[in-house]
Amino acid sequence: MTPDAELSHDDEAARVAALDVTRSFIVQAPAGSGKTELLIQRYLRLLGIVDSPEEILAITFTRKAAAEMQLRVLRALQRAERRVEPAEAYEKVTADAARKALHRDAALQWDLIRHPRRMRIQTLDSLNASIARTQPLTATGGAAGNTVSADAEMRRLYRNAAALTLDQLIETGPLRDATEEVLLHLDNNTTLYVAYLARMLATRDQWLPFVGSGLVEPHQEQRLRRRFEGNLRDAVTENLARLVEALPYKLNTVVLPLAEFAVQQLREAGLERHPIFALRGCVAMPAAHADSVAQWQALAELLLTQQGKWRKTVNKSQGFPAGTAERDAMLELLASVAHEYEFGELLHNVRLLPPVHYSDEQWSVLLSLFRLLPLAVTELKRLFSESGVTDYIEVALCAAEALGSADQPGDVSLLLDYRLRHLLVDEMQDTSSAQYRMLEALTGGWQEGDGRTLFCVGDPMQSIYRFRNAEVGQFLLARQAGIGGLELQPLTLRRNFRSGEILVDWFNDVFPEVLAAQDDARQSAVSYSAAVAVPRFAGQGCCVVHPLFGSGELAEAEAGCRVISQTLERHPDGDMAVLVRGRAQLPRLLALLRHAGIAYRSVEIDRLTDLPEVIDILALTRAMVHR
Repeated sequence: MTPDAELSHDDEAARVAALDVTRSFIVQAPAGSGKTELLIQRYLRLLGIVDSPEEILAITFTRKAAAEMQLRVLRALQRAERRVEPAEAYEKVTADAARKALHRDAALQWDLIRHPRRMRIQTLDSLNASIARTQPLTATGGAAGNTVSADAEMRRLYRNAAALTLDQLIETGPLRDATEEVLLHLDNNTTLYVAYLARMLATRDQWLPFVGSGLVEPHQEQRLRRRFEGNLRDAVTENLARLVEALPYKLNTVVLPLAEFAVQQLREAGLERHPIFALRGCVAMPAAHADSVAQWQALAELLLTQQGKWRKTVNKSQGFPAGTAERDAMLELLASVAHEYEFGELLHNVRLLPPVHYSDEQWSVLLSLFRLLPLAVTELKRLFSESGVTDYIEVALCAAEALGSADQPGDVSLLLDYRLRHLLVDEMQDTSSAQYRMLEALTGGWQEGDGRTLFCVGDPMQSIYRFRNAEVGQFLLARQAGIGGLELQPLTLRRNFRSGEILVDWFNDVFPEVLAAQDDARQSAVSYSAAVAVPRFAGQGCCVVHPLFGSGELAEAEAGCRVISQTLERHPDGDMAVLVRGRAQLPRLLALLRHAGIAYRSVEIDRLTDLPEVIDILALTRAMVHR
């Protein structure tokens, strides 16, 4: 069996397994793999077995995705009602599931086609809001009934709440001491103080579960410090373990004698503060231990430039004077490991590893923050109540409090007004840690084989919402250990229904070098998952590079316009997308496209003052105002 045939076979097996509605799965679905169709098929299969459609909850990332999924389910049911015979194989699977759903619909008199609102397909934000609304106003501080405001308004409220904590300076007690401690740490810069606390408030769902009320008793302080320092030590040790595993054999046997020579040369030159002195007297390579960080950092200084590239040469500044045999040996060693990109990157990252111990001053500031941050949250809640607005985080926190935890879940049936038995989650890779905790609470007490299932779909290779606290590492952990107490069987889709064979092959060649060599949940590193094109796209697609070395913006725009014109001539009925690093690159290209008469559509890209019709209006306005 060829590699492509093997991938196709694995893909088919994964799709068949994913429709087993008695088991829970987590599915990695790369771009173009038809994950929405798979979700719809699973949803329709579930409709064919449940006692009411409300037993199924499908969660999507955006309102648009929720509306699209509901519409496609409804269309599938309508086509089944009209007995429309599909042509494609995947459409036949959907049609079969829709027919069984309609039989169940008729038997239990749901009438879903005329009452589609019974289908619970919604965003996580809207689910949070519906749960929060079930709580008393006194429990939520009015968050459930308040309007979710725009980001600009939220940033203002975050700053105001942070600034209000400064009122503690006219009070007495531990909160005043905490405020003074943090201010002193920031050189009494109140602007910086407010900015930092405001940024913390914008991510409070991440740290509130750990900070709690902020009341740390003296007997708890040392235990908490040991726990935090233990976490730092574990993280550092894990990074060093990967480094040791990737260590090239030649480095392991040759580099230490050369390092000892360099140390001797630097000592004779009076440069005993040089970083590589940490390698002095080393007879074996450093271990994967937090106490060995300084030695690994010394090796990074010896072998790598400050930018993390392998050195191409060494001189007396690194301890290798010209004309010495050791310098020649060092150059030979560097040439032999120049292709060890993974190890070089890992070694460079050692420079960024944190100390595994807090200084007494650092720990004192951290404890002060523990006491101060809950106060800032309290001030923010008060501002929310006064202004009648809230943010998505507050609504989610209220919902999470109502749901409880995976160990002590709340009465989900009462909170949702229906009995939840099957949960489907789309775009799982863009889910935050707080949202994962909510999923754990929703599925608290679920066990394999009890008739309740969790079905998660996502693509960690496409995680782009880190700015919204998405944690792709959680996807990797869920694949390994499940969610809460529920084990999820991992599946991977392989077929690409969107791109031509040649383009898919190019992806398979290039992206293993772009993405991480292996999955790493702690660092949110994701490895590439190979794909295969479907037969109807055999021999299609291409990837062409047009290099423009040392060119300016105008030359790039001209080349881009030329490629676009040539492509449109070959494919006059085709669609084309233009991707750039940033908006600043677009004005020249858009001007050339307009001059060439090439129509385009851009969203929030063009400045109004660049558009011909707006320029005409401005000219006419000026003519009328200044006759």
